[in-house]
Amino acid sequence: MIEKLSQDNSDNWLEESVQQANLPTLACLLVHLTGERRWIEGHFKPTRSRGMDDNDDGGFAIAVQDEIRRHATREIKTWLETGSVALANSSDELLVEMMSVTLGEEIPARYGAMIRSELELDVSPAEPARVKPSTPVPDGFCAVIIGAGISGLCAAARLDEAGIAYVILERNAGLGGVWRENKYPGAACDVPSHLYSFSFAQYNWSEYFAGSDEIEQYLNFVADKCNIRQSIRFQHEVGAAIFDQVTNQWTVTATDSAGQQQYFLADIVISGVGAFNKPKYPSVTNLDRFTGDSVHTARWPEQGVELVGRNVIVVGNGASAMQLVPAIADQVRSLTVIQRAPQWAAPFPKFKKKVPTAVQRLIEAVPLYRLWYRLRLSWAFNDKLYDALQVDAKWPHPQRSINAINDKHRDGLTRYIESELGNRQDLLPDLIPDYPPFGKRLLMDNGWARTLTKDNVRLFNGSVSKVHNDGLELTDGTQIEADVIIWATGFDVVNFLAPMEITGVDQRQLHDDWDGDDARAYLGTLVPNYPNFFCLYGPNTQFGHGGSLISIIERQVSYVMSLLKTMFANNVRCVDVRTDVYEDYNAQVDAKHEGMIWTHQGMSTYYRNSKGRVVVCNPFRIVEFWEMTAAADLTDYRAVAPSAVSEFKRSQFGVKA
Repeated sequence: MIEKLSQDNSDNWLEESVQQANLPTLACLLVHLTGERRWIEGHFKPTRSRGMDDNDDGGFAIAVQDEIRRHATREIKTWLETGSVALANSSDELLVEMMSVTLGEEIPARYGAMIRSELELDVSPAEPARVKPSTPVPDGFCAVIIGAGISGLCAAARLDEAGIAYVILERNAGLGGVWRENKYPGAACDVPSHLYSFSFAQYNWSEYFAGSDEIEQYLNFVADKCNIRQSIRFQHEVGAAIFDQVTNQWTVTATDSAGQQQYFLADIVISGVGAFNKPKYPSVTNLDRFTGDSVHTARWPEQGVELVGRNVIVVGNGASAMQLVPAIADQVRSLTVIQRAPQWAAPFPKFKKKVPTAVQRLIEAVPLYRLWYRLRLSWAFNDKLYDALQVDAKWPHPQRSINAINDKHRDGLTRYIESELGNRQDLLPDLIPDYPPFGKRLLMDNGWARTLTKDNVRLFNGSVSKVHNDGLELTDGTQIEADVIIWATGFDVVNFLAPMEITGVDQRQLHDDWDGDDARAYLGTLVPNYPNFFCLYGPNTQFGHGGSLISIIERQVSYVMSLLKTMFANNVRCVDVRTDVYEDYNAQVDAKHEGMIWTHQGMSTYYRNSKGRVVVCNPFRIVEFWEMTAAADLTDYRAVAPSAVSEFKRSQFGVKA
């Protein structure tokens, strides 16, 4: 893992980089480079990281900061010259201790193996190395991937690495999925860039929280780096996938740009269509009656929307609105925001901040610095918040919070909103939610409260009932005129895979089995009676307490690859997950949710379907899901005998078999 990547050992760039580096991360790096524990002991222990802050200076005294930087510069310079590392590997116990110290809080020992994996270290010194022989891919074995967004690109990279032929069918004219489609002003990711990236594709991010354009550029970079683009069929919209029980193969039907149907045969199908791609509009009368510009944030026109000097209504106050409203407020003549209910929003200090060139260079030149920095972020944006989501049945104030930790979050978030409003505390009742923090997705604040204090901005509470020629009407009868209506009303995320028709064993229809919006899957990935069909970012995979979607997708794909390798090693080409395994997993999911915030009294969130079941969020700790997806067990599946290989596949795919 600790690989010497740079031959540039000049002091100038290195000193500048170290001066701007994250000090707790440098301290962890020094433990590896020197083999000395002292960098995580005594006065080298940083203060506890607060909230989403990186804690760059570690809370260290100036003299301690200087000492860390001085030694880091010297040791990194030596490493660049020699490649010598005193502690190239270490015990899980030490890794957990380092993680705990660098964050200022106790990390359970259970995280050791995951930390080791994330740092790309070898197996633990306490365990003997086992060289697993590679298993040849069966002749002609190939895959269809649906979608060239994050999930599809991840699957393609891993399939190519394993020597499995594939084709990607993408409905758009370019790749990128949600980040190609969401181009509204202010569109960005609320997960740190260095966490919202593939472990196998490091990138020189320009901002700590990348905007939509840069993320799309990154995904194009990944496609080119991994030679994926040549295997993408653009403007091929998949309408159906049918499993043939005679051949044990799938036929995927797609409509091309000319309106012609194309057919693709494959041994496996991997769905990478995602969830945030179907815009959701409110159920209102005469939605198309408005004569001005009306646009959903997820379908922002390529040529943009003229906003300067115009009267604009934004319907919604979720993540998209919270990014859009501050971005356009100073351009428009007037801005009216319609919210059904307030949202909790947390500060994130590095929003809109550039990653210094010197830090970019350090991240590129010293992989272990990058990996430790990413690992620290993963805790702050992942399992750190898990305990705040658990309902304490004895908690005396269930209407405002669900446990003592959750209540502290409420107090802290309330104080933050108060500070943002300044002398406009009259807005406070409209901005403090009446539900516990994390009951709905916690948003990252882009200056929302401050924007609402501007003279040209108005906030209305309510829902839209009608749309008129020149504006809209709320359910209480309020009439609001506008030149532009922007619908920031989110996505249909509970109807997974719709409107594709997925036909499995005995002509079963997946959406019938799911009863419409009641989707379930084993590990969010597999469903009985749909052999060799894998759903990425499927039901119950999004972590409501944070985390990077990309990390979850990588875990799913890693599991799929483990399953395929196990299949090949046992001369199996087709498997179907056992019904009891599937049902047991989903029973665990539902049982876990019963004690969590999203099923708490009075909660309403897009995480739940029309039947009240939580279908979006994963209820486990991320380390638990990491363990569940570490290795596939073939006994969890019903094996289907191999079938003859169709020669049609090779000519159809046009790629190596």
